[in-house]
Amino acid sequence: MLADISRIASGQFIAQLMLLVAIPFITRYYNPEEFGLFAIFSAIAWILVSFSTGRMESLIITMKNKNKAVALTIGVLTTILIFSFVVVLIAEPLLPTALLDLSSNSAYLPMLIGVTVLFIGSAQTLRCYATYLGHFSGHGVAAVLNSVGVISVSLGYAILIEGDSLFVGLILGQIIGHALSFFVFLFYTDIISMTNLKMFKSSFSILLHQAKKIPVLLSTQLSSTVAARMSTLIVFVVGGISSAGSLAIAERIISAPTNIFGQSIGQVVRHRYSKAYKIDKQNMLLPRKVITLIFPVVVIGYGLIITLADWFVPLFLGDQWKVAIIFVQIIAVMELFNFVFYSVEDVAIIRGNYVYRMWGQLAQLLLLVIMYLIFETESISLGVEWVLGLICFTKILLVVYDLSRTWRQI
Repeated sequence: MLADISRIASGQFIAQLMLLVAIPFITRYYNPEEFGLFAIFSAIAWILVSFSTGRMESLIITMKNKNKAVALTIGVLTTILIFSFVVVLIAEPLLPTALLDLSSNSAYLPMLIGVTVLFIGSAQTLRCYATYLGHFSGHGVAAVLNSVGVISVSLGYAILIEGDSLFVGLILGQIIGHALSFFVFLFYTDIISMTNLKMFKSSFSILLHQAKKIPVLLSTQLSSTVAARMSTLIVFVVGGISSAGSLAIAERIISAPTNIFGQSIGQVVRHRYSKAYKIDKQNMLLPRKVITLIFPVVVIGYGLIITLADWFVPLFLGDQWKVAIIFVQIIAVMELFNFVFYSVEDVAIIRGNYVYRMWGQLAQLLLLVIMYLIFETESISLGVEWVLGLICFTKILLVVYDLSRTWRQI
């Protein structure tokens, strides 16, 4: 297991290190307002990605044989392609007025959001198929090339292009990064050679067979995605577009450890646990062992981040990003629990016991929507840091509840 984790984590480490090294340069070309606009665009894109897949890609790892896994992968990829084309046609009404008004390239935004959905969804789907096959080396390569695309395009656009739509460079960087990840997984898997007319036809039947799980899976994923993006919208309402941008960059910094190690551990646990579960449904020691081992480590790690934030944030990002200090400290507390959660997230899906997660996510989303409506309609004098603290507290409650259920069911 440690060898599998190291294969993923080594690539993730390099990728995240590249992004961290590049952030001081990127934040000196892009200001908080431009990051705020990008955060709004990205929030819409990720919500649409959830609709495009129905979260069916998470079921690939549960398939009992390879033909079914291939068929489901082909079916999900086909659905994403069709959905993305429809998004291009109808996207303009979905985009906030702020994006359209502040961009001289607003006519191209529907195309950009459609292509973003296509490559994010497709890369995620092939990543799940690669995990099913146990091809962990591709995860690291994909992560590194994703970072190369994001960094080179974002910085290149900022250096070469001038105007009032600089945030488009961040969008293009995201697209190219996920496109490179997609092609890496094409290379590391056999999905192209396994695709034929017979398999394509069977993909429809397996999609229909699995469709009964879509309401729960989609409700869970969509609630989670919308809840994650509601933070940006609430902070925007309370503190403006600049605060939304500061939140976006703080999340990018603090999520690095989870992206490097938490999700790497989770991908290996998903692969190992799915095999163990098929053999012995009562042998559930692996997820509990993972939780026990990593929790004290992440407490120490994020404790250091919180303690040193006053020093490293201005030095790292630049003086115009000082407002992000308190955001980094607050988010670090939440990310501590997220790290543990992502390490064992798919245990419930593999066990087929995830309905409770849907209700938990819906309850959290309801709380955040109520908060958004209150702050948007009422003149409440409350600092943006207190608002973000309330948001993180609601998310921590859900994660702790989910982890306790995972612990009890194993």
